[in-house]
Amino acid sequence: MKIQNHGVIFNNRTAALIGVDGTIDWACFPNFNSVPIFDSILDYKKGGYLMLKPLCNTTINQYYEEFTNILITEFIKDSNIILKLTDFLPASKFSTTNFPEIHRFVEALDDVPIKLHFKPSFNYGQEIPSIEKNKNGYLFHRTERDVGISTNLKLKKNRTMVYNDNIKLNRGSFQWIVISTDINHLINVDEYKSYKLLEYTRNYWKNWSNTIYYQGLYHKYIVRSALALKGLFYEPTGMMVAAPTSSLPESIGGERNWDYRFTWIRDTAYVIEALSLIRLNDEATKFLYDLLYRINRDQKLRTIYSIDDSDTTDEKIIDYSGYMNSGPVRVGNKAVDQLQLDQFGSIINAIYQFNLAGGMVTIQLWDFVLSILNSLKSIWNYPDSSIWEFRTEPKQYVYSKIISWTAFHEAIIMGKALGYSAPYNEWKQIENEIKNDILKNGFNSEINSFTQYYGSTNVDASLLRIPITDFLPVNDYRITGTIKKIETDLMHNNYLFKRYNEDDGLKGDDNAFLLLSFWYIEALIKMKKIKEAKNALESILNLSNHLMLFSEEIDLQTHDFLGNFPQAITHLGVIRAIVKLNEQFSNIQKSSIFNHKK
Repeated sequence: MKIQNHGVIFNNRTAALIGVDGTIDWACFPNFNSVPIFDSILDYKKGGYLMLKPLCNTTINQYYEEFTNILITEFIKDSNIILKLTDFLPASKFSTTNFPEIHRFVEALDDVPIKLHFKPSFNYGQEIPSIEKNKNGYLFHRTERDVGISTNLKLKKNRTMVYNDNIKLNRGSFQWIVISTDINHLINVDEYKSYKLLEYTRNYWKNWSNTIYYQGLYHKYIVRSALALKGLFYEPTGMMVAAPTSSLPESIGGERNWDYRFTWIRDTAYVIEALSLIRLNDEATKFLYDLLYRINRDQKLRTIYSIDDSDTTDEKIIDYSGYMNSGPVRVGNKAVDQLQLDQFGSIINAIYQFNLAGGMVTIQLWDFVLSILNSLKSIWNYPDSSIWEFRTEPKQYVYSKIISWTAFHEAIIMGKALGYSAPYNEWKQIENEIKNDILKNGFNSEINSFTQYYGSTNVDASLLRIPITDFLPVNDYRITGTIKKIETDLMHNNYLFKRYNEDDGLKGDDNAFLLLSFWYIEALIKMKKIKEAKNALESILNLSNHLMLFSEEIDLQTHDFLGNFPQAITHLGVIRAIVKLNEQFSNIQKSSIFNHKK
């Protein structure tokens, strides 16, 4: 099943991917970073899954209940719905309440034969469980893990799974299936109170959706992106995964496969600003302060953090074939050890955006700003691994320098506005030093563009962010030249962008990184190219899947989704670009009304 042919259910602890054919082929329990019980998306033969579908040929319609993360999958024959699946992870507003279980409601709207296969994975297919049957279902058992299926459907077992290839459902009948984990005893499916939990979960998501303040253009995309982002938060610690999956490839047949079930520092600024733009200030505040707690506890700014207190980021290879045979399959992420200078600037930018949105910058938070800049002033001129986490020799990447510059620039503005003391003269001197260094070494007059790194003749699409900063006026020839060079060298059809053309030491070609399209749209808005920005935005939105969800990347030729899914940073880009474009249209309408009255 292709990446784009999936929906996702969430409950602020974990998520599950559900294909349009009703197969659940990725789910980690009890948490995002737990070992998966369903992982057949990475290896169908070895991985685990829950499959339930009609035995006849059907077309399929999959959608979310409005304003929720409850997923509906309908199987249609002769224009009539014959089978309907409702999937959800029970959600609660209480961080200490956990439901490590998937609930599936099966409704037969006609007489329909179905087949059901349930095969959980244990330690990435390395362990064979014992299977215990009782009157309530089946319990799969290993020393450190138990997974159960509770249902009144009649099943049988073999060595690794339970199944029935010919279950006859009568018109009007219904059944519940509950997949539960980390239990000692399997209870009757009715005792799970699935109806009650469904209603509780429905109310949870709808009540939360009502806190989204946005009534402008492309409203449905804003709501769906916000719901996806909310689902990616790990409620017990307030941390956020970049995506709920691991090793979905950025290139088919390549090795660009990474575990994204971690929190990235650089994403913090995007999270804070995007949530603030739609008035989700409570989420923005909690995320920022929870993350700062982790940074202060470790007394070190790291590139990535685990979502819990385990701090397990060690990278290892799993003996799986990979999505579409694209190995290796990785668990963990060794990017934690890299120096990525933009992380320092990103955390300052997050606090700056938080302040602009009305957030409270406490004395403790300001003390944190002082500490970060005290570190950055000594290392801003170091070579680093860039925003793209190259696993090659560090270089003097221009984007890293730009974001270092913004750290001092924004801290000066913010601190003075708040009336806090700081070594402003020193900061201003460093700000000027960084800027002069970039203008001297990072701009190539021969190509009339800023470059990927000092001495390079290539561009990097991360430079699309320069117009969004105050580094230079947006109409400066060095800005317009850089945008034009990126358009020429890195932009493809449908406003899709490659990150770079530089050899990054990895096998396989890179594809279109979707966030860049939204950065480009923001740049166009900043440059007052509103019509072109609208065209670009609509082009990209049309590339979302049937549920308005996005992955990290997209194939430049086929437009198939690539990379981990759903990707937080892409959906943050959706929100930012839409809100900023809507502001421009609102200003145009206000101006038209004013001129008309005149």
